[in-house]
Amino acid sequence: MLTNKEIRSTAREYLRGNYKMAVINLILITIANSVLQSVIRTLTGESALNMRMTGETLPNWDSVFSMQYSPFQTTLNVVLSIIVALIIGSMQMGNEWGYLDMLDGTPLSSGHLLKPFENQLSKTLGVLALQAVYVILWSVLLIIPGIIKLYSLALSNFIYFDNPDMKTTDILRQSEAFMKGKKMRLFQLDLTYFVVYLIPVALFLGIGVSAFSMYAGAANADSDALLYQALLLVGLMLAAFAIFGILTFIVEPRRKAARAVFYSEVLKEENLIVG
Repeated sequence: MLTNKEIRSTAREYLRGNYKMAVINLILITIANSVLQSVIRTLTGESALNMRMTGETLPNWDSVFSMQYSPFQTTLNVVLSIIVALIIGSMQMGNEWGYLDMLDGTPLSSGHLLKPFENQLSKTLGVLALQAVYVILWSVLLIIPGIIKLYSLALSNFIYFDNPDMKTTDILRQSEAFMKGKKMRLFQLDLTYFVVYLIPVALFLGIGVSAFSMYAGAANADSDALLYQALLLVGLMLAAFAIFGILTFIVEPRRKAARAVFYSEVLKEENLIVG
């Protein structure tokens, strides 16, 4: 099996000529998620600030924290959120399938995002839902078991792509079998990409210090100083979000491609493919 460094290098080679489409797919998923979340807010009344207010034109902190939803609104919000999660999860699954096609010489395309919806949609949703349930149940114990379970099931979407007729539970079991002794390898591979996100994290820490300083000095500062500190805080937050977004479009295509190469290496090690 290739080393993680070799896997990263191989992934970069496969991305040549496909990187632009990989970024476009990420943008499409982001847009779809934003639109669907907006629909949820509209249907549940959030966009209209349907809450118990104190008569202000704009809500203050007290009114925000005291907002109340009816049982119907709460139930609708939960149901719609689950539906949106499954839709976006299906698009992300199709995105991962695209990287497997890429390894076989097929260029990435936006059509990959729709592939999970074209056939056996109920099975696609079942694979996604079962993964989520397992990870959530293990996370109830502690965060570490949840992460371990997440990596045990990391190859499920790839396995489903190669074995569409396999039972849902068998897909997850196969992923767990493939990942025995390899979870740390994949975690380390992901970590080499995630470490880049320390840049906005460091910026957020700076924001925290700024916020604390602003709060600590609020009693003695004049209004102009407080306004300046508030604007600085907002500026730093926007900068952090912008950096995080830019890094996502730089890092995620590489990480997704590396995971696809990792999966192909696992298959070779299991003597399931030749080459």
